[in-house]
Formats: sequence, C-alpha cells, structure tokens
Amino acid sequence: MFRAVVFLSLICAGLPQAGAQSQPAADVPPAAAEGGPRRWQAAVDTLVLREERSDAAPEVGAVAEGTLLSNQGCAMVEDRVWCEVRSIRGKLRGYAAAQDLRPARGADGVVPMGVDDSARRAARRDFDARGEISCAQIRGQQMQQCSVGVARGSGGDATVLVSFPNGFKRSLSFVHGEFISANATMSGVGTDVDWQLDGGLHRIRVEDQRYEIDHALIFGG
Repeated sequence: MFRAVVFLSLICAGLPQAGAQSQPAADVPPAAAEGGPRRWQAAVDTLVLREERSDAAPEVGAVAEGTLLSNQGCAMVEDRVWCEVRSIRGKLRGYAAAQDLRPARGADGVVPMGVDDSARRAARRDFDARGEISCAQIRGQQMQQCSVGVARGSGGDATVLVSFPNGFKRSLSFVHGEFISANATMSGVGTDVDWQLDGGLHRIRVEDQRYEIDHALIFGG
C-alpha cells in the first residue's frame, strides 16, 4: 500500500510546487533503484545542491532550471523532504529539496521509473533493432561499416552495441536522448568523448573512434 501511494502521488499529483514548506512522510519518493523516478529536473531558476540535507549545509554547486539529475533517493529531515541527486554528466553530487525538483519526462512523453535495463539487455543480445552505421576505429581511418544492435529503454535511454569488422565491440550509452559514455576497453575508459546531434544523426567520438548513428535507429520512430 505504501508503494502504491508513493507512485500515485508522483504520477498523478506530482511533487509540491516550489515554495512549499513541508510534505507528509507518505510523499517521500523512492530512489530509482527502488522503482522511483529515474531522473529529476531542476524546477527553480537556480537549484543549489548542498553537502547535507539542510539549508545550512555548505553548497557543492548550482544548476539551472531544467537540468537533469539522477535520482539517488530521498528522505524526510525535520518535516522536509531532501533528495540526493547526481548530474548525468560530470561528477556533481549533492542534496536538493524535493519541492525544487520535478520528475523528468523524456522525449517519448514517459517519466521513466526504476533503473534502466537496456545495458543488461544489450549484453545478452536482446535487441529491439539491428542495423549498420558508419564508423572508424583508429585516428585517420576512413569511415567504414559496423553492425549494431540497439536495446531501447524508456524516457530516451538506450544502449547500442557496435561491432567493428575486426571483431572489436563497444557499448554506447544514451540517457534522455543524449550520448553519455562508452564502456571501458583496452583502448580507454570510455569517458573521453565528444557528441553532437546533427540533423538527426548522432556524431560521436570515443577516444580515437568515431561513430555516426541515425537517431531513428537508436530510439525508433
């Protein structure tokens, strides 16, 4: 019953508006790992993140309205709900008042709940789509064709497994419609990346590798 009340509060009623002073304990949303919203968005002009669950705690940073933050879990502290959050890019992590957050809705219109399982599905080759993309494995190499399999999640999440002609494979992770990182391999840890969406084409660099993937292949439609 508790979980049902929490989900109904999140999906139908939403979180309290910015400026609300307190919330009943039943409105404390669960972490994504416990089935709660996968991500929040900042719902105020400037959202301050703090080291602890208190307005008196030191600031660790601030983000603009609409910024995506992963949901690490919330707790009631002195009649106020605080949520631990983390930026989907970079290492910014801290606590924000729940009244200053709203569940993030993806481009597909869905507020994704729980942990994305696309990486696990891609690892066992449970793909929603397969195809070929333009790719290059080393610096200066001409673009060639690589085969790919795509495991799609909700809310704009997906994992793409790319297979080069020589057998080398790499997984590319997308969050909320954006490329975030690749898995670690002998060629690098997968975080030295560049990414842009150019006319429906995702142009991605991971270390010396390059990938060009059509948006529709990744997310359907």
